[in-house]
Amino acid sequence: MTSGADVLRAEFADSCTTLHRVLAGIGDEEFFWEPVSGCWTVHPRSESRGVSTDGSGDWVIDYDPSQPQPAPFTTIAWRTVHVAAVNYLYWDYAFDTASLSFDLQLPGCAAEATDWLFASHQPITDALDGLIDADLDRLAPTNWGARWPLHQIFATLVKEQVHHGAEISLLRDLYRNRASLRG
Repeated sequence: MTSGADVLRAEFADSCTTLHRVLAGIGDEEFFWEPVSGCWTVHPRSESRGVSTDGSGDWVIDYDPSQPQPAPFTTIAWRTVHVAAVNYLYWDYAFDTASLSFDLQLPGCAAEATDWLFASHQPITDALDGLIDADLDRLAPTNWGARWPLHQIFATLVKEQVHHGAEISLLRDLYRNRASLRG
């Protein structure tokens, strides 16, 4: 019989593999492509876009703490950096110092951002490798103060990667076919 921990390990590994495939060969032009006006993206701190930003270095990611509905459209850059940041934050709060915030040192190009995302997988994979089913109900802190069972933390990370990975895949399809979309 397959254990719950085994299922989470397999699902996380599959979501990582999919992201590797979806982001393979992406360049900066496509990574930062804004298919509609008003996109949220990753950009140099010096570039004011009229929204709040997170990031501690030269590059920042757009966000709005009021969480507008609907949320603005986001670029591949935004989605990639967001997934990596979420991975790092959830891991830090559940298994490390519980000290990170979204003011992370963000990458400023496609190659660095995809490397950063893929590196964010390793500490989570390591944490999953040591888990047994009895651990899955253990409560761990989140970056916003709630305490969640570990199974919920890992399931959320899988969902984030699958959700944003599918969006990135669609955006890459649209980017490749943008000339035919115009008419």
